[in-house]
Amino acid sequence: MDVVVGVDGRRGGWAVAVVRVHAGSGRARQVTWRTVPGQDAAGAAAVLDLAAAAGAAAVGVDCPVGLPVDGWRPCDLEAKRLLGAASARVFLAPPRGVLAAPTYADARAAARDLLGGRSVRAQTYGIRRVVLALDAVLRPAAAGPHPMADRVAEVHPELSFMALAGRAWRDPLPSKKTAPGRAARDAALRRWLTPVAAAALDDAPDGDDHLDALATAWSAWRWQSGDAVVLGGGTDAAGLPMRIVV
Repeated sequence: MDVVVGVDGRRGGWAVAVVRVHAGSGRARQVTWRTVPGQDAAGAAAVLDLAAAAGAAAVGVDCPVGLPVDGWRPCDLEAKRLLGAASARVFLAPPRGVLAAPTYADARAAARDLLGGRSVRAQTYGIRRVVLALDAVLRPAAAGPHPMADRVAEVHPELSFMALAGRAWRDPLPSKKTAPGRAARDAALRRWLTPVAAAALDDAPDGDDHLDALATAWSAWRWQSGDAVVLGGGTDAAGLPMRIVV
């Protein structure tokens, strides 16, 4: 039995799905929900500590990993293309200098310099804490990156759900805020879960966030199995990969 972990940001911390997968069939046999507090480096490290304690072969995170010096990351632009009409669901990770700016006004000024005169939305700047928290744990530093760093892969759950559901690219699922969208995501997850594991869907603590974490775990499983679609490539200035796996 192999273990993979999926992670999605939630209010005040992280939604986590720890999944035991039957190596032969590739079906998820057990799902354990966890919630980890703290949207800072300590919280991000606690998530990876949890994954290490569970013996995870891979950790999928719905959070940008690898930040550009300037311009947009190719993996984000490709993800937008694959989502078609739902491209707005993809977060464009801005350059590191934008997210590191101490105020939104400073971030807008940095964006104009690094993004060819374009600004950055307040919503984008608003999630900087989560992005920089994970970045601090993963990138090499005086003490070195977290021991799980090389097992972490960035995932976008909307793409994971499309692939799980067998949808063609540019044919996204309905919004997860609608009844048809929730039903489609539930059905997609059940294609991976055994009936016993599927019982966990009724007990997801945070609804959307934990279900997104579970879809992210599926892509992490595909990545460690060598079956994932990989968008983008290359590394940022800190040596972190700039890619999205599906």
